[in-house]
Amino acid sequence: MFTIGHVAKETGLNIGAIRFYERKGLLEPAARNEQNNRLYSEHELNWLVFIKCLRETGMSVEDIKQYYEMVKTGTSTLPERIMLIQEQKQKLLDDIEEKKQQLVHLEHKLDRYYRGENY
Repeated sequence: MFTIGHVAKETGLNIGAIRFYERKGLLEPAARNEQNNRLYSEHELNWLVFIKCLRETGMSVEDIKQYYEMVKTGTSTLPERIMLIQEQKQKLLDDIEEKKQQLVHLEHKLDRYYRGENY
């Protein structure tokens, strides 16, 4: 079992975010030790890493909660979960393509500046 501080360090999330995810129902309430400190399992640590990944791809807290509810329901929701993750993957690919285009524009601008052009 891991303390919230250890989980924060391992996941790159801050303690407030971990507590927030717990309050929002994205994470089961943590077990507690004799000092009433939160304790997390390896499974919960890995789930938090995935939550962080989903958030970094732009998925909303509400959509992650929906996904988590489907996970808890069991394998009967696999088709829906697959679709949700595929949609998020496509959004991420679209974002990457947009960023590539933005990079091309910046490179063109730099090329002009390196040639001494003023615009």
